[in-house]
Amino acid sequence: MPEVTFVWRSEYGWPLDSVSDNVSTFGYEPDDFLVYGLSYEDIIHPADLEKVRKVLREYSGNPGEDLVQEYRILNADGDARWVRENTQIIYDEDGLMQCLRAKIVDINDEKKHDDFMFIQDELGSHLSWPVNLEDSMDVLLELTTQLNAIDICALYVVDEVTGGLVLVNHKGLSSEFVNSVSYFDADSSQVNFAKKGFPVYKHYSEIYPFITGPVMQDEGLQGTAIIPVHHEHHFVGLLIASSSSEFIIPEGDRDSLEVIKSLAGLMIRNMTMSVMNDGMHYSMA
Repeated sequence: MPEVTFVWRSEYGWPLDSVSDNVSTFGYEPDDFLVYGLSYEDIIHPADLEKVRKVLREYSGNPGEDLVQEYRILNADGDARWVRENTQIIYDEDGLMQCLRAKIVDINDEKKHDDFMFIQDELGSHLSWPVNLEDSMDVLLELTTQLNAIDICALYVVDEVTGGLVLVNHKGLSSEFVNSVSYFDADSSQVNFAKKGFPVYKHYSEIYPFITGPVMQDEGLQGTAIIPVHHEHHFVGLLIASSSSEFIIPEGDRDSLEVIKSLAGLMIRNMTMSVMNDGMHYSMA
């Protein structure tokens, strides 16, 4: 990934001296910072900002080797991305501090892989990430149903030709239920809602019209999550996860589902490219 460089002058208030043009990687332009007053702290994820400030204060007070830290920033569209910052103090010929130079690299995909491995360890799972895409879907659903409360799930992929949602894999659902939810048209309420990108956690009885339409099928579903899947700002699929025992999806499982959602985005995007290259359509599960 390209390095995005920020340089701050060693003056009161640490004014920004320059930012590289490839800050467009994150949806910004140099003038956003140099002319219109956007500060770098403005784009650091609020949950990480205080930690970043603390580490920088400690480094400035006792500089040694280059400072390296990882945290999240927000793209111009509000999407959070993990970055690795390498910060260096630059001195002039007299040994006085001249400026602070930070090089920022996007490591979002790397973090997703690390999170996947972490979830595997937490679940006591020995699953590996296969190259075959069909096997990858099996692994993804197996990973999802190893969460504490979840034992039922379904994965949909956006058909690049029709724009609809195709059910490509599922676990724990009856064939009758699958037949009623195997495909959602591009102009359906399901697709229109999912494109907005907001996950929903409800009891199945509150959201069944969204999934099955007017007919409520008895699958023994309790707490249910409807999670739109995006990759690089593109809507690529939908993950539905449900419990047959818990009234609501617990918070811990929700956090894990957020990570699984990111993994699903990577997998679906790879699958989409493979299907497009082969000139085929998705087959329904």
